[in-house]
Amino acid sequence: MIKKLYIYLTAIIITIITVFPNETKAFEDKTAKSFMSLYEVKQGVLAHDRGWFGRNREGFGPDYNFELMFNSPNFLRKIGAPKPILGLTQTSTGGSSLYYGGITWDWNMSENWFLTGSTGIAYTNGLTKLPKGQVPTGDKKVQFGSQWLHRGAIELGWNFYGNDTISLMFSHVSHGSMLDDKNHGMDEFGIRYGYRF
Repeated sequence: MIKKLYIYLTAIIITIITVFPNETKAFEDKTAKSFMSLYEVKQGVLAHDRGWFGRNREGFGPDYNFELMFNSPNFLRKIGAPKPILGLTQTSTGGSSLYYGGITWDWNMSENWFLTGSTGIAYTNGLTKLPKGQVPTGDKKVQFGSQWLHRGAIELGWNFYGNDTISLMFSHVSHGSMLDDKNHGMDEFGIRYGYRF
């Protein structure tokens, strides 16, 4: 089923690129005029607890992702002007959901393609740690070791219609065994649509 999702998401991106080649325009590197310093709104569908680092304990999903990105404040210019983000990933399976904040760097790879990298802190409503020998019985099965985790994400996307984006995003949350001996972590992968103001 994972392979089918990857093929489906790739087909969507290729279709958009093929159908709308002349309407595409890369975003200009300038501060957006927006409400309350809002730079971009993103939402998408992610495969739950699926990826390269986790063990896929909590079912497939899908999960709903929503994210707000803000204009970079002046004091962040010395580190490449990353943009602050706030977001959530809400599971549809009863498993672990995430609420996160952080900063995102974005690079224009070409006229239409872009790449982003994010780092920050996430809070999960999932399990922290069960007593030794006890097995999870509910929908929540990942033992994070802490409810506060580091979140990292990468995203490859394509700009179209001047203000719109479509992208593939991979994220990972864990604490790197720094807060507890339990550190299952969780990966998510999916497709997102964004609108830049």
